[in-house]
Amino acid sequence: MNLTNTTSVRSTMTADSRTPDEIRRQMDIIRANLGGEVDGLVSNAQQLVDWRHYVRAFPWGSLGVAAALGYFAVPRRLEITSPDADTLERLAKNNRLVVKHTPRGEEKRGLLMSVANLTGNMLLRAGLAYVGQQIGKIVGDHAAQPSPEGVHVA
Repeated sequence: MNLTNTTSVRSTMTADSRTPDEIRRQMDIIRANLGGEVDGLVSNAQQLVDWRHYVRAFPWGSLGVAAALGYFAVPRRLEITSPDADTLERLAKNNRLVVKHTPRGEEKRGLLMSVANLTGNMLLRAGLAYVGQQIGKIVGDHAAQPSPEGVHVA
């Protein structure tokens, strides 16, 4: 008989040699621990969906997410088109609008504005990448944690 067969025979003998009272006692211990484990799972699930936990744990990442949400929540600038004089006159008559014509100059973006725009976009992308990494770490850590099987209630 080789070593693997000896081990399987020993484990079979150990499992079969338990009395019904020992099995009942072990099942009672498992039932007693089950309530605490379920409570722990519920509290962990509540913590995962609580946004305040992430703000406390990752303040800079939360700031980046808030900035990104604010950036996407603000609507774009209203684009004003300049219709011709006949169209403006007709709209003014139909809707009783008062039209005051003031020509405006063309907007030119300077070098400083272009650099500021580029830097802002770069910071936004870096912030989003950081937040994504942190969320990946959290999810990975929670998925990799083994479930507590040997927890005993005192």
